[in-house]
Amino acid sequence: MSTFCLPFLTPSRIPAGINIPNYDDIRQNFGFKNVSLGNVLSAKAPNEKIPFIKDEQQALYKATADHAFEVQVGLHELLGHGCGKLLQETAPGEFNFDHENPPISPVTHTPIRTWYKPGQTWGSVFGPIAASYEECRAECVAMALSCEFPILQLFGFGDGTIDMDGPAGDVLYTAYLSMARAGIVALEFWDPKSRKWGQAHMQARFSILRTFLNAGVEFCELEWDADDMSDLTIRLERSRILDLGRTAVNEYLQKLHIYKSTADYKQAKRMYDEITDVEPFYENLVRPAVLRKKVPRKVFVQANTVEEEGGKVVLREYEADARGMIQSYAEREYI
Repeated sequence: MSTFCLPFLTPSRIPAGINIPNYDDIRQNFGFKNVSLGNVLSAKAPNEKIPFIKDEQQALYKATADHAFEVQVGLHELLGHGCGKLLQETAPGEFNFDHENPPISPVTHTPIRTWYKPGQTWGSVFGPIAASYEECRAECVAMALSCEFPILQLFGFGDGTIDMDGPAGDVLYTAYLSMARAGIVALEFWDPKSRKWGQAHMQARFSILRTFLNAGVEFCELEWDADDMSDLTIRLERSRILDLGRTAVNEYLQKLHIYKSTADYKQAKRMYDEITDVEPFYENLVRPAVLRKKVPRKVFVQANTVEEEGGKVVLREYEADARGMIQSYAEREYI
């Protein structure tokens, strides 16, 4: 049995999943663990209308959102953060790949020309974009692999055969629709004064929304009638996920992955800056609509375990209100 601690937890900052440890060399050479926090995945307010989802899709979205998020988090953490080899010069003149006959890049179709030099790490080379870029890569892995019906079967949805009209198809559709919605909501975390993103996951999700939209109106489009975009919704064609949607994600993911593996920071930054640039349409029209529908950040009331006299451990629970949240947090600090 192993244990780990999460010192960054607060009542409003709890991850849904974690891939540990956060060291590429350990993941690459020894392995890693994946944690999925089911109680966080399923935590939501009852009877809450979901902004930017069409009325006729609200029932399906609510019925399958938890399942879709479970698939997304599992693939994001385990196979997203967990996959990939960094091509390195591990010591002067020593390489972890065939330096004399370097591999051919599937992006440029020529031998690779960049790799990590001795002492360099993924974080040191990619610097300020590293966190968001890696979250984007992991999210794209989840989007690509969720199209594999045998994988959906592993999560308990369908029998492994392609069936866009069945339960597995429902989960896949909601996964893509949820990601598109997350890309819209992400604009809340972009600061027009500094013109910077304040949250790594949100910048990543905005870029994936742009990827969906770039696949063409046959697949994904933002729709509205009101001048202030108060009725903004997403139209995402379920029948085009496997050809248009997945193809667009695969092409984007391939570049994200190859640029990371080969330490090609120059090309990576150029691509990522371009696709996460908040153009006037998103800044002046979409973002104000997002802010008008902004809801307070959810907070979580968490139970505590307490050791009583005699060594008995009991679970102490609290009321699901502000007082209970404060009491649980205070007692966690001082018990």
